[in-house]
Amino acid sequence: MSSSTLLSQELFDETILENEEAFDLSHEEALKETVDQFLSQLGLGGVVCSADLLLGDHHDDDSGAVTNGAATEGGGLDVAAADGDDGIDTPPRTTTRTTTTTTVQTIPTQLLPLSHLILSHPHSSHGKHARLNRSHFQTSLELLDGLVGVDGKIAHVALAGSDDKVKEVVAALENVGRHCMLGDYYWNEECGNECAQSVNQHERHSSSSPLPYLAIFQRTSSIYTLMSFLSVVDPNTLSNSITTLTPTSTCSNNNSLTILQTTIRTISSILSSSPNHDDKGGKCALIRGELRDVFVPALGRVVGLIGGFVSGAAATNGNEGGLNENGSTMDNSTKENDDTVTTITEKTSILANLLQLGTNATRGCESGKVAFVLATVPESMMKISKRGGVAVLVACLSLAQTTLPPPPSSSTTLQSTTTMNKILIESCNLLSSLCRYDDFRDPSASTGGAIGAAGVNTSSAHDHAMEFHRAGVESLLVKIAKEVLSQLSLEEGGEGGGDVVVVERLAIAVLTALRVLAVNDEIIQTMVALGLLPVVTKALQLGVTVDESTTAVGVGDNATNKASTIRKQRLTAASLGLLRNLCGNDEIKTNLCLGSSEQTSPSSTPSTLPYLLQAMQIYPSIALLQEHACGTLAAMALRRPANARAIIESGGPRLILLAMKLHEMNVNVQRQGCSSVDERSTIRDAFLELGAEDTLRSIAGRHQGSVDEAYAALRDLGCTVSLVKFDAEDLQSNAVKRPMMFGEKHNSNFRPVFDDSEGLTEGLEGAASQFGASV
Repeated sequence: MSSSTLLSQELFDETILENEEAFDLSHEEALKETVDQFLSQLGLGGVVCSADLLLGDHHDDDSGAVTNGAATEGGGLDVAAADGDDGIDTPPRTTTRTTTTTTVQTIPTQLLPLSHLILSHPHSSHGKHARLNRSHFQTSLELLDGLVGVDGKIAHVALAGSDDKVKEVVAALENVGRHCMLGDYYWNEECGNECAQSVNQHERHSSSSPLPYLAIFQRTSSIYTLMSFLSVVDPNTLSNSITTLTPTSTCSNNNSLTILQTTIRTISSILSSSPNHDDKGGKCALIRGELRDVFVPALGRVVGLIGGFVSGAAATNGNEGGLNENGSTMDNSTKENDDTVTTITEKTSILANLLQLGTNATRGCESGKVAFVLATVPESMMKISKRGGVAVLVACLSLAQTTLPPPPSSSTTLQSTTTMNKILIESCNLLSSLCRYDDFRDPSASTGGAIGAAGVNTSSAHDHAMEFHRAGVESLLVKIAKEVLSQLSLEEGGEGGGDVVVVERLAIAVLTALRVLAVNDEIIQTMVALGLLPVVTKALQLGVTVDESTTAVGVGDNATNKASTIRKQRLTAASLGLLRNLCGNDEIKTNLCLGSSEQTSPSSTPSTLPYLLQAMQIYPSIALLQEHACGTLAAMALRRPANARAIIESGGPRLILLAMKLHEMNVNVQRQGCSSVDERSTIRDAFLELGAEDTLRSIAGRHQGSVDEAYAALRDLGCTVSLVKFDAEDLQSNAVKRPMMFGEKHNSNFRPVFDDSEGLTEGLEGAASQFGASV
């Protein structure tokens, strides 16, 4: 058997039973023997798989099992909204049915060739459930694949006039999405009462790694089947009115929309990472990344669908249905009609899911980002066809902003407000993904990616930020930020009457989007001219305004308080990240640090320094927040002695060193902390008095990523310091070499002083006589 051969589950199960019967083995011994046998046939005969390696931490009640992952709590098909890579932990899911301790196993490298198999005994309770789920999964894939023709189009006749068939297709899509996100979930009622009774209470509410299902999904090329289902609705027909959508099949409008909605959610759940369920070995992440590369050609259709839904919503709202060159709707007039608002609320949920799909498909995939931005949309939707990805995203921001009703006065209006806020959240998240470089995969091992001439992934983040800048997105984002922070202030005071969770998520998303756009001085000055500085100051102030009872140790342990505290942390981190980028301008960073007395200027703002230092004190354990805070303080003090004095007088150096000590293994915190050290006497003396030398030598100097910054900081402090170079051979022989500095003696035959060489004149004369010349 070659390594490229896909071993079937049926053959694996038959071999287990044959080995068990022929050699009179137990379930565990038969399982181990079978795995060793197939690994040997795949060319891995030298690998010895012990029973402990196979069983891991998951022992079935009556036999052994290889879980390919972990027992963790699961959920439905819904994909949690991605708020960006903020580095702040999400609170664990909770359940009132049972209390369990969950762990995530690392899949043994030896078992990766068999990752698509259920490595458990077929007669065990775990094995029965896993195989029943596997059977349902494969049946779902076969059903969906059978509806796609050889030309890649959906067989519309099979869906025509049959609600039962549509329900079957929707159920198949949901089943595929759940398994690829959660793995084996035992609370599924389809398992039957007999199977359910044989599983203990812990297993009934747990799930395993989705690796086997992702492996099957990838190897059967089922991603192409789901890509075909995105064509169930023709985007060209969406621009007339969102209430008169035209499907590409003869089935009803609602059926087409239902299938499209479920397809979008399924693909999104497959392409997005699932930290609570994916294996720690990284195999799930690798497969999801490869699936994103395969999905890149379909991003053009995603852009077309987004543009169609935006134009349709604008038409339903009383506009002409087209989009301007900068992506705004042709007419910003609105209908203050509850029925219209309700219709928009129902239909735009698909638009929010499309935007979320765009985020999940482009995150960690550079080629996907480029494909989305360069995609074009039909002229029926837009007055121009260039840079359709940028235009439709700007249009989403414009539409959601202009159709947001004033303060909610009814449940219908509140629902519409929440839906539009979610569109804004997903739009900002997608913009942040497109303008951030996060594809760090090895280009040689990647099936996609924007590969440059040097054989590395080429970042397009700056180019995309400039595209959005030329489309005028800053004015929309700043305006949205002002409105959402005003709403958040009302919600904090109990006067808003809206969903505070959604409002806080929107504030975080828009601040993150502004941060990734602030890549040069031109864009920063544009944002400041639009009045951004008071906005970011207000956001930081709201972030540090927390109830002390929820942040004290051992207090506020309920899920609501924890979730609220985490949202505050994210809001503060997003505010500090934006401040850090804005401090690239010398005038602006002075206003931010010291405050401005010119109240009429758009850059006028009270000092943010007290709130910044307060954030470092309230959230000392949040590494990303401390990194942004240290980086902001370093940028504020650079070339500005007045700012440096204010930071020292406020106790900044003490908080910087405390952050470095608390996060001694975080290289980014160490680098930013070292950058805060300056050779000016006031700064130097403040750091030396606090024992900065020991921190720089023993913590920052240990990391390869921060050793240069630590060396520079120690040099600025006037400490005796030298660089030491270690090679692989040096580590083995305990030898240490210091890099040669300029002017030091390197060649033992080199004499640094001038001296006449003996016999030089005679040598020159002898050489010249050979050519008849004279010296």
